[in-house]
Amino acid sequence: MTKSLKPNSKENIYSLNGFGKVYRFTFKQTIKNKGFLIAAIMMILMMGLMKPFMYILSRTGENAAASKESSLSTIEAEKLYILNESDFVIDKDRAIAPTTGDADAKTVKSENVTVYNKGESTEESLIGQLSPKDILVIIRLEADDYMMNGIISDNSEVSIRSLDRATEYVGKVFYSEREKQISLDESSLKSLGGGISTEETISSKEFIEEKDFTLTTNEYKGLLMGFSLIIMIVAALSSSYIIASVNEEKQSKLAETLLVSVRPMALLLGKVLGMLTFVMGTILCGVLMSYASDLIMTNVMNLDTSSLGQGGINLAIFTGYGVKGVIIFLAEILIALLAFGLLSGIMGSSCSKAEDQQNATTIVTVITMVGYFGTIYFGTKADFSMIGSLVPPISFFLAPSAYIAGRIGLGVFLGSCAIQIVIVIGLLMLGAKTYRNLLLSDSSSPKLQAVFAAAKY
Repeated sequence: MTKSLKPNSKENIYSLNGFGKVYRFTFKQTIKNKGFLIAAIMMILMMGLMKPFMYILSRTGENAAASKESSLSTIEAEKLYILNESDFVIDKDRAIAPTTGDADAKTVKSENVTVYNKGESTEESLIGQLSPKDILVIIRLEADDYMMNGIISDNSEVSIRSLDRATEYVGKVFYSEREKQISLDESSLKSLGGGISTEETISSKEFIEEKDFTLTTNEYKGLLMGFSLIIMIVAALSSSYIIASVNEEKQSKLAETLLVSVRPMALLLGKVLGMLTFVMGTILCGVLMSYASDLIMTNVMNLDTSSLGQGGINLAIFTGYGVKGVIIFLAEILIALLAFGLLSGIMGSSCSKAEDQQNATTIVTVITMVGYFGTIYFGTKADFSMIGSLVPPISFFLAPSAYIAGRIGLGVFLGSCAIQIVIVIGLLMLGAKTYRNLLLSDSSSPKLQAVFAAAKY
């Protein structure tokens, strides 16, 4: 049996009478929720300490690389043969560093390193004389780039780690010799002799447009992933709370009491905005903490953080794009969470029993994940930036980052915002028409079908 309470013909379904009471009550209840307080603290710490964490991680990586720098004393082999087929000459006495540290019998000693420059030996002869404890490294020019190939015998006792260290060591030696022979400084040599990366491909159109982009591809990826992650996390948390709260009020019959003095639209909007005030307050605290940590690192500790945020996930996104960036990101987060919050409130009101809550949460979660993963997988594609910025739910995640990075223009960004605002207004109007009937209904219809059915009244 379905209970239905049609609004009085004189009642304004868009009235916000009672909004303030619901808003204050929801905000207080959210603050009292220990789970949300813990999640808020974690979010603030994650945003505020991300840049220090990234800096420590980068320094740790540099120190680890330095501590594992290959030398003869790190190569566990008996002999090391170097076949240099390049036009640069490697002088053994000048280029091969002596063994350092307490070397055991497995470590290559400097006297057991033999260098063959171009024309002095062949690959076949050296491979034929390799013992199980020997390593051969061949230097050759391939496709305008120098390559180091490490070779061991078929029955070798040399570990793969030692083989890698040997090729790395020979590469360092060769690099040093080139630098001396062509009289270039280190930075110039890196620029001249750097290899070609084929990890990514780029079209001619993307190549031409690259010069106009505000951010590099890696910087854009970090920004896109960081902003999308923030929206995804807070949308998931707030949506689950709103659905659970609405369903609880419905099951306890509290909703029937509230509807006597509070208009349906005011009840829905007050609940959503009360929750979003808590969420936006959390994000704002994270922004302030992020700025504070950035100021301390750059002005007090005098640390160089310019290389951070070049790749990976950048959650310190509010510190590098000025006041305009902060306003755009916060405004977009508010619009996105308002849309997902209103949808969550409507879906929560369609639940008839406790187990329906999972189904309602799943629908909102799927929509959120479509926006998130669609942005992550396709957001860096030049042709997708404009399309994705105009198509919800991807536009909530993609548009602000794409605009900041120069991937879309102001007109496209404003068009995206207009579409998002229309969606919010549409959800508000849908809520105004359906919220009362859904709250007072015990229908067992599928959730989306229940929403569309209630909209007919």
